Amino acid sequence: MNRDIIIFGKNSVLAQNFIGSIEKSGDNKILISRKSNINDHFVFDISDLKNEFDLKLICSKIDKNSKFKEKILILFSWSGGPRTFNNLDNWNLNKNIILNFLNISKILNPKRIIFISSAGSIYPSNMNIKYCESDKTSPSNNHGKQKLYAESMIKNFVEGKKIEYTILRIASAYGYDRRFSDQGVINKWLYSAIKGEKLKLYNSKASLINFIAFDQISNAIKVSIEKEINGTFNIGAENSITLQAILKEIQRVINKKINIKIEGNEIRYFNIDVNKFFLKTGIKYENRIRENIKSIYNSIISNDI
Repeated sequence: MNRDIIIFGKNSVLAQNFIGSIEKSGDNKILISRKSNINDHFVFDISDLKNEFDLKLICSKIDKNSKFKEKILILFSWSGGPRTFNNLDNWNLNKNIILNFLNISKILNPKRIIFISSAGSIYPSNMNIKYCESDKTSPSNNHGKQKLYAESMIKNFVEGKKIEYTILRIASAYGYDRRFSDQGVINKWLYSAIKGEKLKLYNSKASLINFIAFDQISNAIKVSIEKEINGTFNIGAENSITLQAILKEIQRVINKKINIKIEGNEIRYFNIDVNKFFLKTGIKYENRIRENIKSIYNSIISNDI
């Protein structure tokens, strides 16, 4: 069945990878970004709280470009990240984003809304256990608090309505996009290693971190739509990996000794239980980080060096 897939935050790296993954599908893609000069989508600053007129205007534009009755709204848009300095501006921008998104959902009445949340910022990272979706959350920063706030707003919004929802709590995402030099610790380390610079290590080498590749995230979103799964789901690799193993693989791939600067030696644990998604879909994502490091390395060499 084909449908309208309406994407908010078209320019984010995760959105770009997802859009590419459904390029050959029969779905009608309606793309919305906060700012751009490219005419392949609508410009609508969702971080600026909109009045009723503006909301109806964007919904009217969406309706004019609609091809199918069934609509899926996906929220990628977000201000800041886990490493962003905690400030009031990000709080206000993200409150506006979720309020605008839900007000648009109220007008369009989609079949499903999907929110890209964050696993790494909402679960504790000091215990070596696998956290599942029903466990108590403990945000480590404002990014996590804001994501949980949005999750709560979505759950309250859909209650009593004929709108389904999927919240995907994404593990540490990695991959390569030539537009950005820094897409997380793996890319940052690879760039430093290639340039002969010291790799900054903020946690102990024994730290366990759950990573998931961009293409695996895109697949999880597609599967969520196709299998019509409802609720909150952890999306990550089946098993976490130590920072030591990643460093060894980077050294093997670049074929020279790497220098490490120790900025912190605290052991961090980031393990999540992905069985809920598996039980609903039959899918688990293998940890492909070793083979993907070589692919990212080759992409960086080809495009940036």
